[in-house]
Amino acid sequence: MTEDGVSSGEESVAGKAAERVFTRLKWMIGAIMLLMACALGLKAWEEHQSADIAVLSIMDAEARAVAARVQGRMEATEAAIRLVGASIASRSEISGVTHAIDAIVTLNDARQSPDGSRLAEAAATASGMLERDEHVGLSRQGDIVLVSEQRNGSALMAIAPAGVWLPSAEAGRRITLVSGKNMVGTGDPALALTAADLPDGARGYRSTEGLNRIATVCVPLESSSISVCESVSHPLFTTDDMVRLLIFALLLAAPVLAILGLMNRLSREETTRIIEDTREAEADRIMSLVMRGAKAGYWEWAAESKSLFLSDAAAELLGLDGAGLISVDDLMGRIHPEHRPRMEDTMLRARSIGWVQTSFLTTTSPSRWIELRGSATTDEIDDAKLFGGILLDITERKQSEDRVKDAERRLRTAIESFNGPFALWDHRKRLLYWNRAFALDFGLQDTLRPGMAHDTVVIARAGAVRMEKQSVEDARTNLLELQTGRWLKMVERSTPDGGLITVGVDVTENVNNEDALKRQKQELRKAMQDLERSKGRSSELARKYSEEKAKAEHAAHTKSAFLANMSHELRTPLNAINGFSEIIANELYGPLGDTRYKGYALDILTSGQHLLDMINDILDMAKIEAGKMTINPQPIDPVDPVDAAVRMIRRKAEEKGIEIVLDTQPRLPDIDADHRAIRQMVLNLVSNAIKFTDSGGTITVTVQQRGADIYIAVTDTGIGIPIEDLPRLAKPFEQVSGTRDRNYEGTGLGLALTKSFAEMHGGHMSLSSIEGEGTTVAITLPISGASEFVAETASREVA
Repeated sequence: MTEDGVSSGEESVAGKAAERVFTRLKWMIGAIMLLMACALGLKAWEEHQSADIAVLSIMDAEARAVAARVQGRMEATEAAIRLVGASIASRSEISGVTHAIDAIVTLNDARQSPDGSRLAEAAATASGMLERDEHVGLSRQGDIVLVSEQRNGSALMAIAPAGVWLPSAEAGRRITLVSGKNMVGTGDPALALTAADLPDGARGYRSTEGLNRIATVCVPLESSSISVCESVSHPLFTTDDMVRLLIFALLLAAPVLAILGLMNRLSREETTRIIEDTREAEADRIMSLVMRGAKAGYWEWAAESKSLFLSDAAAELLGLDGAGLISVDDLMGRIHPEHRPRMEDTMLRARSIGWVQTSFLTTTSPSRWIELRGSATTDEIDDAKLFGGILLDITERKQSEDRVKDAERRLRTAIESFNGPFALWDHRKRLLYWNRAFALDFGLQDTLRPGMAHDTVVIARAGAVRMEKQSVEDARTNLLELQTGRWLKMVERSTPDGGLITVGVDVTENVNNEDALKRQKQELRKAMQDLERSKGRSSELARKYSEEKAKAEHAAHTKSAFLANMSHELRTPLNAINGFSEIIANELYGPLGDTRYKGYALDILTSGQHLLDMINDILDMAKIEAGKMTINPQPIDPVDPVDAAVRMIRRKAEEKGIEIVLDTQPRLPDIDADHRAIRQMVLNLVSNAIKFTDSGGTITVTVQQRGADIYIAVTDTGIGIPIEDLPRLAKPFEQVSGTRDRNYEGTGLGLALTKSFAEMHGGHMSLSSIEGEGTTVAITLPISGASEFVAETASREVA
């Protein structure tokens, strides 16, 4: 080695030693500067805290003086309350001589005050104080409340405005009485406290917007939960603070400037080196971002080595943390078992061919498809092959390819499932694809092959076609009749890439329907001619129909009038029969002698009342059919007529051993209805329920509001009605004709009358039943509008 070489080596060693010394010097100077800055900062903070403590001490003395003043007035007021309680002085005398006492009253009198008043709020506060065994408190309206229990068990209470007991405060200062969440004070409103603002330990600072702080000191009063708090606004930095900071800054600035000058000269070479390192790091960072954005990573592998180097992005793709070496065995463990043999063969062949490209599925969660690419370079020193390349995430590409394959498979399945012929041609009209139906319909199973010309296929299919004609609506559509008798509608359309699609639809049924339609049109024309000839006969038939209809309407009207008159005439003698039989049964004029006479009289009375009920039902039904039945809607409580009907018929239910339950919704709105008609409907429904319910059963009458309607339902636990008999039960004189049912008396008019009355109100009736379990009959009536419905019906009848 030459002398120059030795010299340069020594200079290099010296330069490295100087660099190490320079680095240690920088750290030492930085530490000295930091220690000086910390010492000066701590000194400034100590003096600032001392000033804050002095301010809080002065405020604490002032707050204690105010607290003593308030405490004295509280004790004087408590003494005054004791005088009033001992009847030594009247309340008015004490209020007049005691400073700022607005009132002394008993707690019971205060509780009678209107809600929101001062006495009411003070009474609420005093009640809580007695529960906590306190004598002084603060109401939510800012009054001081003092309470004292007397020997007779009562309590006297005094109230005074808290602001009068507090001294007036100048700007920037506020005196506040605090009790729980209740606060009142005097002075600067900007310094108002909230419960969350009270400092821990009853003294401290809280920050505000700007460069100010608020100092607060609280002193609790003896024997109460009230505290006296004083708040004063202080600037965050005083003039003394600024002067001290300026002095400390000057003390620190001199050595800092000297040290900075020295470091500036010493750090030029270091700055140059840092810039170069930064550029290299930035280049590496940009490359890493690019690789991550492309979901790719870098790898290196020596052909004779058993390990690979992976970059951060490459390691992430394989589920590893950070860049580094990974063994070949570990790499194989992260590849799906089905792909490992192919990967091993690829790496083995790479040594001879000098490049590698393969793809595999990872075992990570979630699994990924990775493509590995790379090529080899030869090391100039030991003539070894070094492979380098990228790992690329191709999961999305694989998924897209799989979706395309699935779509193609589904399309082929759909085309093969299509029962009509289908063929696809390229832009030169050469056959690309056809389905099985295309070959079978035209008998071309052994003829068709890919690449056949369109004209050749048309000629080849001619043997299977009996007739071909062009469609009138579309020139590109032809109708083909096959030798088998089927008709096909062949449609050809161009594809976006210039190709052609041929689709055939079986229209055999449509063609046959057209032929049938033609025959039907001919038959229709013949029928029209026959109709013209029979027109004269139709006019005669229409005239006879009108006459017969008028006769039927007259007969129906006569029937209704007859029933109405007969029912009226029958009621007169029945009233006499019922009246005299009731006199005889009750033995109003003396005993009858034989008890059988009384039984006979009761039978006559029961039968007469039953007959009168049936006649009344027939009369009401006749009036409805004759159009003479009217209702008088008035605003009523819907529960009143229902309750009246239940009370009228409850005795009859109790005699049979049946319980009636009335279930009404509270605060129902008034309904526009006829009270008598509603009561009659409920009587009919409950009477039917009693008739078909055995002893021990239950009948529930429900009244509810459902939207804009009132819902009245009668539910029983009786024998029920077969489902096939429900549609006809609301018709006049209709009853269930079962063997058991016919044992019950009645005309079958109850449900018909109820349905008619409901419809006269603009409502409707519904019926539901389960045979053997019970029946529910419901009436739905509009809350308002019955009068309008009656008026509208009357106007239609007049028109």
